[in-house]
Amino acid sequence: MILRRSREGWEGVPVEEYKDEPGTWKSVSRRVLFESDCSQFQGRYFEIGPGGHTSFERHRHEHFVTVLTGKGIVMLGDQEHEVGPGDIVHVMTKVPHCFKNPGDTPFGILCVVDRVRDRPVQLDPPGRAGRPME
Repeated sequence: MILRRSREGWEGVPVEEYKDEPGTWKSVSRRVLFESDCSQFQGRYFEIGPGGHTSFERHRHEHFVTVLTGKGIVMLGDQEHEVGPGDIVHVMTKVPHCFKNPGDTPFGILCVVDRVRDRPVQLDPPGRAGRPME
């Protein structure tokens, strides 16, 4: 299988809404690039718009993320780290995490996870209990 990428994205791969929990994320789209009953993993691409962020969550499955475009911040537990193109983030099991885009260009990440996995647990980011991230 080969997926070709153009300016618009990957041919035949629809852009989907990131999640259905309003207020837990901002300006994020997702594309499922690879999924098969014959494989143990799923490949997904997330694009975080300027000022956007993913939900702050934890889960039992681990995954790794490769930054493809732009620059951003990954929150792992209570620590923030700047990341950019080519950087790889290993998110260990049960570690709270979130990806943020404080910049003015899209921040695109490729995420590889187990095809069969547990549901994430939504968390309040440190210092923001009960309020959505800005």
